[in-house]
Amino acid sequence: MLRYTLAFIRHDGKILMINREKNPWQGAWNGVGGKLEPGESPEECVVREIGEETGVSIKRPVFRGIVTWNPDSEPVQGMYVFVADIRNMNGLSTPMGTREGILEWKSEEWVLSESNYGTVPTLRVFMKAVLDIDGHRPADYHCTFDHNRIIETEVRPLPVKIR
Repeated sequence: MLRYTLAFIRHDGKILMINREKNPWQGAWNGVGGKLEPGESPEECVVREIGEETGVSIKRPVFRGIVTWNPDSEPVQGMYVFVADIRNMNGLSTPMGTREGILEWKSEEWVLSESNYGTVPTLRVFMKAVLDIDGHRPADYHCTFDHNRIIETEVRPLPVKIR
């Protein structure tokens, strides 16, 4: 089982992103999420983390795959990735500072831009497919790092049951 979850919350062509307050990737924009607690499913974790970090209540996030990585020849690490579409922003006004960083709605176009180096680098590898719920099946989006630089990427099919 992987140790982390990540969610991309969408509303009206925008994605709620967080500019990370701490490492890894301090100062980079990413989705919201966090560490699984003992006995918690990935879906339960991501729902809890979204609530804690944003105040937004999500009922059924859509599982979109996993992102795995090998940092500097270490063992594989990873996270479960979800997308949640919301109709109402529930009073969430951004930018908004939190203990995790600064939340802000970013346009999908901005997030998906190949010229965007302000996001966590793995987003350029998997983000477009993760957001395309109808066109792409969940997959394992794998990145191999040399220090903070991605040196290899691979999209791998998921086993039937990964949880």
